[in-house]
Amino acid sequence: MPKRLELHCHSIYSDGTLSPAELVARAVSNAVDLLVLTDHDTVSGAADLFAAGSEAGLEVRLGIEVNCAGEGAADRVHILGYGFKPDSPGFAERLSEFRERRAVRAKLIVEKLRGLGVAIDFEQVRAGAHETLGRPHVADALRRQGVVKSRKEAFERFLMKGKPGYVDSMGPSPAEAIALIRDAGGVACLAHPQTAGKESEIDELFRAGLQGVEVLYSGHTPSQVRAYGDWARSRGMLSCGGTDFHGPRTGRDARLGVEYEDGDSVAFLERF
Repeated sequence: MPKRLELHCHSIYSDGTLSPAELVARAVSNAVDLLVLTDHDTVSGAADLFAAGSEAGLEVRLGIEVNCAGEGAADRVHILGYGFKPDSPGFAERLSEFRERRAVRAKLIVEKLRGLGVAIDFEQVRAGAHETLGRPHVADALRRQGVVKSRKEAFERFLMKGKPGYVDSMGPSPAEAIALIRDAGGVACLAHPQTAGKESEIDELFRAGLQGVEVLYSGHTPSQVRAYGDWARSRGMLSCGGTDFHGPRTGRDARLGVEYEDGDSVAFLERF
């Protein structure tokens, strides 16, 4: 019997708009069998997640999503991590470094926007974030200031690559992100592969130690699901999936969870 799993979602500890407890409540109402929290570059939502999961009787696990940087498609690569040990030597320190780089990037974006005459300052951005800062928090500050009406508008006018407020990502390389997760005992998977470049570029990640691909993704067409599934199977890789849920007011507020056939879910979940 298929299971409904959510292996890719975000909370207020990164760029989501719901707390871990609210995510758990949403997952229960959406008949999700397992919820994995994958905040960007932080695991600070863990305690709230496990407490809420225990109270609701929902199986929950901790994951992470690391945003990468580099030449070509590398700056669009995000690596999902599952089954890692958060207390592994150097793990927390590296995540802290990634978050500090994000803060620097956000400050540079604010400086560019102010240079354009946009009424915004860094403290307004910082005030809207719990832990991990990112462009969505800049977008939220712009919305609160009445400059834009939504995150989507903020990205389209100011924050996407090629727009006047864009600043290059300062994250780790994909190889560094993969190594960080694997060195902590985890499984490293490629998030939303349709943004990660050509098949040859994804093959480079496989050679760098990538272990899985997000085949079941809310933004994939049926033909993409088949293509990425075939690609993963041909290389002996794992298939994972989720909605990339961010919550209300984000444009990513679909029903939590994707349907897994027994074989796929067992093969993936037994790894962590």
